[in-house]
Amino acid sequence: MAGDAQTQGLEMCEACHRPFVVPVALLDMVDEGLYLLALHCKNCDTLTTGIVEDEALEAMEHANDAAVEEMESALEIVSIARFIDELGNFTAALETNSVLPEDF
Repeated sequence: MAGDAQTQGLEMCEACHRPFVVPVALLDMVDEGLYLLALHCKNCDTLTTGIVEDEALEAMEHANDAAVEEMESALEIVSIARFIDELGNFTAALETNSVLPEDF
């Protein structure tokens, strides 16, 4: 891979500069600890290939795991915010007698 990709990390797309690159195929094992991979950017749909060392692949895996954890946390926050919003709407409906027993 290019030197720029190595310093940024494999998860960084060289085309759109976003961290959404994932390995999609192991094309060949070049040498012990060296792999020819197909990499796909989920943001801009760029497909590239490159020879990747074990360490870089492990770092990419850790970066992707951290990104998944961040997205799961954000999703949980959005879910809680929606629940609080719905609870507020339900409370307002109760206060204005807009909710009737037959609604349940």
